[in-house]
Amino acid sequence: MIIKKYHSLNEPVMSRVLELETICNDYDQLKGSVFLDTSLNFNQAIPGIFLLYERQTLISMLSMFMPSHLEVEISAMTRPEYRQNGYFTALLEQAVEELRSHNIPGVLFVCERPSDSGNDVLNHLKARYEHTEYYMSLAIGGQLNPGKQRLSLAKATLQDLEILVQLSREIFEDNYDDTKSLIQNRLNSKTREQYLVTVDDKPMGIASVNHLTVEEASIFGLGILQEYRGNGYGEELLELILENLWNQGKQQVTLEVDSKNDRAFRLYQRMGFRIELAYDFYRKQVAEFC
Repeated sequence: MIIKKYHSLNEPVMSRVLELETICNDYDQLKGSVFLDTSLNFNQAIPGIFLLYERQTLISMLSMFMPSHLEVEISAMTRPEYRQNGYFTALLEQAVEELRSHNIPGVLFVCERPSDSGNDVLNHLKARYEHTEYYMSLAIGGQLNPGKQRLSLAKATLQDLEILVQLSREIFEDNYDDTKSLIQNRLNSKTREQYLVTVDDKPMGIASVNHLTVEEASIFGLGILQEYRGNGYGEELLELILENLWNQGKQQVTLEVDSKNDRAFRLYQRMGFRIELAYDFYRKQVAEFC
């Protein structure tokens, strides 16, 4: 058994990981994808992907999305014929060791809801259910009703960094250093765009887009300041982004929303987004691992 740690994956290794994902999804009748993009991790010095091999065969993998110094999101998969042999445990031990060495206290395990094997593992770990996130999609032709635009949507640059950080912290109540790192990584990304939203020339919101392919994009990090909520600005902002993406030739737009965020969930449904997948999140503290 050999475990290799990666900060990012090159194309040959990525291809093998995606092959493993296809094998596992076909066996478990799942549709989701493991998050393999480490570019947004707050600390690029921490390896975010762990791969376990027997001889030359990729048996198991574990990925860590690290948006902050307080917690990481862990996803994992193991070839069906090799399960219940301690391979995931070996990967998890390596991941927890890294988290301890960098003083990261919390873990959120991500599990696609229909995954029986995933739920069995989480029950064994005694991880506590915290929330569900819905992965939603909208195909081109969704209902847009643009009226008189009150908002302005501008692609941000590094010169806008501090105002973006300030807005994000007020909207999402995040830590300064983590927020700054996350937004810097978005601004430096080749596939992501960070937007600054203003009304009457006053900054009041932010939004981000990840161009997954020529035809598909995802919206994330969308929010407006508390004092502007309840006035239709959220819907107007979403319409602006969607219109922009349709004009760029996108055929499908996706996003994720916390099941507890009723206001956003209802907005996305009203705009025509439909639930494709549900991911359940389970928490365990690093200190609880033996």
